[in-house]
Amino acid sequence: MTHCAPTMAYFLAFFVVGLTTASFGPAIPGFAAATGASLSEIGSIFVFHRLGYITGSLGGGSLVDRFRGNAVTGAVLFVVAAGLAAVSAAGSLAILLGSILVIGFAQGIVEVGSNTGVLRLHGDGAGPYMNGLHLSFGVGAMVSPLILALALRVFGKTSPGFLALSLLAAVAGHHIFRLPSSGTERDRGAGEEGGGSAPAVVFFALLLFLTIAGESGFAGWVYSYATRTGLAGPGTAGLITSAFWAFLTLGRLSGIGLVRILGAGKLLLLNVAGAAAAGFLFLLFPGTVGMLWAAVALLGFSQASIVPAAFTLAGETRILTGFVAGLFVAASSTGGMIYPWLIGRFFDSRGPGVFPFFIAASQAAAFLSLLGVLLFLNRKGLAEEIP
Repeated sequence: MTHCAPTMAYFLAFFVVGLTTASFGPAIPGFAAATGASLSEIGSIFVFHRLGYITGSLGGGSLVDRFRGNAVTGAVLFVVAAGLAAVSAAGSLAILLGSILVIGFAQGIVEVGSNTGVLRLHGDGAGPYMNGLHLSFGVGAMVSPLILALALRVFGKTSPGFLALSLLAAVAGHHIFRLPSSGTERDRGAGEEGGGSAPAVVFFALLLFLTIAGESGFAGWVYSYATRTGLAGPGTAGLITSAFWAFLTLGRLSGIGLVRILGAGKLLLLNVAGAAAAGFLFLLFPGTVGMLWAAVALLGFSQASIVPAAFTLAGETRILTGFVAGLFVAASSTGGMIYPWLIGRFFDSRGPGVFPFFIAASQAAAFLSLLGVLLFLNRKGLAEEIP
């Protein structure tokens, strides 16, 4: 019970990160009207957000290692709150983009600090809490459009919604800033125990890059693929996209119990293999509506626990420090930024038939990356229970 309050504080922080990340898309028309910018110019917010996120992730790891981790995480949540308040009042494109860049930077540090905080707090039993942490992100992402829609209905604009998000970020920052840091000495000792683990760190980072690349690529383009190929009309294609996120959320919820039963390593192997199988089903039967739905369900459910299970396994095998966590988050964010863009380039020039190939390729490469992780850890005797 002593860990309940800090655990819930980390969950609230990830809930806020999910709220914030999902808030920009629904607000695009309002941003355009407030700043006088075109929709193509407003689209730059996603690039600025990702760039800030990657930069914050890389720098945040060192901050969490060097200073009191909870103080760093709490402080940057106040930065998120200030950025959201600035977004609500932004009257020019420059202010809007600058605010979103700062928000992304702070969010990257929050993600690193929350992941490492949960691992330091719960140690080798962190698996279920890591899944709960990432589930909190998904819940926030689902709730965010509802908050903005309510603000639009009541006030005729989304800015009050962003002020509400700002208040939630400040509340989360207040709670985490007051927490005593836990496990810093253990974490430093763990880094020494897992010394010489650079290859495993690289393979972990590749796994996360490819997993989020496939997740973002599929979620971003499955609607266009379904409509362009004639497999579904606009309404059904929207349901397909929603179903993917629903199965992802269900997978994260299930992962809380599965990681207790299987352990992080076996759950990770099962999930990555399932995502690879979904990719190949999609590739082998691209023109079948039923197989598209099967791929949506299997891919969403399988990908759900990969990130929290990877963080948990890295923590259990004593190779995770704040700096390494920052590398992992940066790798994930980079995959989520680059791969949807790359799919779009070929989708437009070569047609929708390239889409299944990209999804299958990313998941197959993720499976190979996981094999690299497991082979290295087993050779070093750091993962005795993993087959």
